[in-house]
Amino acid sequence: MTPLLAFSQEDNGTLEDQVVAEDSAAIEDEISGFNIDQTITRTGHDFARYMSEYRNLNYPDSDYNLTIQERPSARWGNLIWITYNNKTVFRRFISPSTNNIRQLAEEASQMIHEMVLQEKVRAAFTDHFDLGKDEL
Repeated sequence: MTPLLAFSQEDNGTLEDQVVAEDSAAIEDEISGFNIDQTITRTGHDFARYMSEYRNLNYPDSDYNLTIQERPSARWGNLIWITYNNKTVFRRFISPSTNNIRQLAEEASQMIHEMVLQEKVRAAFTDHFDLGKDEL
C-alpha cells in the first residue's frame, strides 16, 4: 500500500508542474507587441519613442516584439538597428542634428510591419517537418 501512496504523491507533483508550465506558457502568449528600447542617446530614445507611438496608434493588435538598439559614433552619427526574432530588420545611421526623426521612425515602423507580415506568411507556407528549431 505504501508504494501506491508514494506513486500517487509523485503523480500529483507532476500534475502541478504541468499546470504551472501551462500557466507560464499562457502568460508568454499574452506578452507581445513590445518595443524594447536599448538605445543610449537622446536621438535614439526619441526614435524609439516615436516608433512606439506610431506602432501603438496604427498597429495596436501587432503581436510581435521588436528590440531597438543603438551604437553612437561621433563621426558617422548614431547607428540604429531593430531586430525581430534575433534578425536585423532595420539598420540606419541617423545624424544627431536630424530634424525628421519622427518621420524616419514612422517609415521604419511601416517597413518593419510589412516585413514581419511577409515573414509570417512565408513561415506558414514553409515545410519545417524535418528540421529542428535551431536549424530554421
